Amino acid sequence: MSILKIIEFSFLFLYLLPFMTALCCLFPGFRHICFAGMVYFTSNEISINFVPMPDWRGTARGYAFTGVSLFAVPVLLSTFFMPQYKVKLFPPGTFFYFLYYLVVLLSGMNAIHRHQWGFEVYKMFWMYVTFLTTFNYLNNCKNLNYFICVVCFVLIILFIIGFKQKYLESRFQISSTFPHQNSLALYLEAFGLLSLGVLMNEQMNKLMFVIVLGAFVSSLLLILFTFSRGGFVIFFGGIAIVCALSNLCNGFSLRRLLLMLIGLTFVLCAVGYALPRIILRFTKAPESSKNTRIAFALAAKRMANDYTFGVGANNFSEYSGGDGKYEYARELYPVVYPKYGGIVETIYLLVAAECGWTGLVILLLWFMYYYISSIISVVVLRKKPCSGIAIGVFAGLTCWYWHSSLEWSLKQFNNFAQQMIIYALIGVIAVNRKNIKAAYARMLARQAASLNQAKALPASNPQH
Repeated sequence: MSILKIIEFSFLFLYLLPFMTALCCLFPGFRHICFAGMVYFTSNEISINFVPMPDWRGTARGYAFTGVSLFAVPVLLSTFFMPQYKVKLFPPGTFFYFLYYLVVLLSGMNAIHRHQWGFEVYKMFWMYVTFLTTFNYLNNCKNLNYFICVVCFVLIILFIIGFKQKYLESRFQISSTFPHQNSLALYLEAFGLLSLGVLMNEQMNKLMFVIVLGAFVSSLLLILFTFSRGGFVIFFGGIAIVCALSNLCNGFSLRRLLLMLIGLTFVLCAVGYALPRIILRFTKAPESSKNTRIAFALAAKRMANDYTFGVGANNFSEYSGGDGKYEYARELYPVVYPKYGGIVETIYLLVAAECGWTGLVILLLWFMYYYISSIISVVVLRKKPCSGIAIGVFAGLTCWYWHSSLEWSLKQFNNFAQQMIIYALIGVIAVNRKNIKAAYARMLARQAASLNQAKALPASNPQH
């Protein structure tokens, strides 16, 4: 590591982070700004990197300290130092994450490239910091309106950048601030559907309604701009889930009916505009793309069968290439093998190959824990506050898990950090379900008492 990098990290950890933590303790408003910065940088991978390996073909390419971590650390540390806040070190689902972390650590026994394996281990540590920060911040503030506003502004900013790329830079497939359009599509499936769930179900003032509506329209247009085949189909499937659950759980209303009619008209117009290119993407997809996916899937299966604990996290490309030392991707490289091959295009087989079949089972347990928790929240909170958030989160998870059978994007910094934020949100709703129901019951009781009092006033105070 160069002297310049040592100076950068010394300044960061010895001065900047302590200074930002002190500001968070002294000025609560700055704490909220830091939280907003953490959420925003899940969409923008700006980082300082130890030992960067930009040419490495893997899921992590260095010991990166990202913008997400820069803002997460002061928020988390200030929670410890401020007595009015309670800190939970093990939020719901932590056990399954630690199990997954354990199998990633065990996979290092077979890792040929220990540095690259270390990149993934290091990344997962900072992801847990993001998870802890989000859970404790939201659990202590007891109000999700600010978080929803931040999410909406992030989506609007992504749209502005994507609009510039499409119409000023004339790009065919838009990725906005993301490394690839599929990563952007996965990101929009979570936050875009969350905004739709809020829009259709939550009570809000006119300004908030306009902001949330703008965020959802931004996510919808961005999905079309990506021309991602999987993202297009899955996102519109998610919209159908949100609409169906909103009506099933919370009943029909004029607002939902109008939103669905206006939304349907807008979607038909937008799809009609983009449909020729989308059809072209489906019909003109090269045969080699399908063959590559199949070859890497077979290679991943062979690796998982041969290694109990996998070939090592972030080491897949060594075994899918290897200059002929390995023949796991023999359908793809029948004669000449590259030094490093590609990565299998699904997170499930990637984890199976790098951490073994046991690792895949634990990953699925971790995923399903939050999926089941979100289903419970949808049922318990029907016709209550946070119902729209729960519905949007459930639809987003459904799309994520579906889309992850086609992509490994949830391993990337941006999408992984967003995943931890969504999981923290699910945990906060889960631990506060009883409080939400009780607060809603008290509100209804107050409204009933006020109504009865208003009815009694004319009788007790006759005017004539």
